[in-house]
Amino acid sequence: MFSLSHPGGVTNTAQYQNRLMVYEPNQNKWISRSPMLQRRVYHSMAAVQRKLYVLGGNDLGYNNDRVLVRHIDAYNIDTDQWTRCGFNLLTGQNESGVAVHNERIYLVGGYSIWTNEPLACIQVLDVSREGKEEVFYGPRLPFASNGIAACFLPAPHFTCPDLQTLQVPHHRIGTV
Repeated sequence: MFSLSHPGGVTNTAQYQNRLMVYEPNQNKWISRSPMLQRRVYHSMAAVQRKLYVLGGNDLGYNNDRVLVRHIDAYNIDTDQWTRCGFNLLTGQNESGVAVHNERIYLVGGYSIWTNEPLACIQVLDVSREGKEEVFYGPRLPFASNGIAACFLPAPHFTCPDLQTLQVPHHRIGTV
């Protein structure tokens, strides 16, 4: 069984949302679940280990100014509960691509409302060990881009670099 989810977003009346809707195919309908802890738009999401992680995006601040959201929220599909993760994104990202590989979530490119420019960064959220989750920078994109799509393609093992080594800030991926 599978289900689709749709957290957050903006309605046609420009209201920021924090609701979570889940499509249940065996019932052929959308069902409301526990609302997110914070409203978000232009965020990314990924499912790992029966949790839905919501990353990045923005919300409205006190003066109705857009503010970047750096904290990460996780939805447990078994308990219908949200929790705020004890770790944050290193920088805010809107309109980012997202891909999942080996219990790591890759947040790719996007847009910064701080600089009003597209981003070339990749942030990696490693959720493989509960209680020892971490966020680190991956390789930079060759160009800045927002609204990007991302995925992993199967490749021979010898052509895949170990992205864990990229936690060292001065490290760059060379030719493989």
